[in-house]
Amino acid sequence: MHVKTDADDARIRKNGCDIRQLYPWDGVVVPPWNSTLCSIRPTESSTPHGHATDETFIFISGEGHLRVGTEERQITLGDVVYVPHGTDHKVTNTSESDPLTFVSIYWLQPAELGKDA
Repeated sequence: MHVKTDADDARIRKNGCDIRQLYPWDGVVVPPWNSTLCSIRPTESSTPHGHATDETFIFISGEGHLRVGTEERQITLGDVVYVPHGTDHKVTNTSESDPLTFVSIYWLQPAELGKDA
């Protein structure tokens, strides 16, 4: 059994999010996708950005607003969103007190393999 604890795992600040890298997991497994646990602080937003990877968000706590390209919608616990590669996106936490947390799973499409993510 391999275990990563929340208390012992490192966090980085990237694109306006507090990020905990889940996969790849050094010394355990390198799947064909990567995954992070992302948290947006109350009343804050991620930096609008796009990248070479397709991405799926699974919202696990909080509520907020999401913009993907020109589409916008409210998001909440349990929502799952697909973001195509190259599409600008931004997540906003609309709460005054609680973080907005989601799992991001991202991967390169076969045509994009070998390019920078």
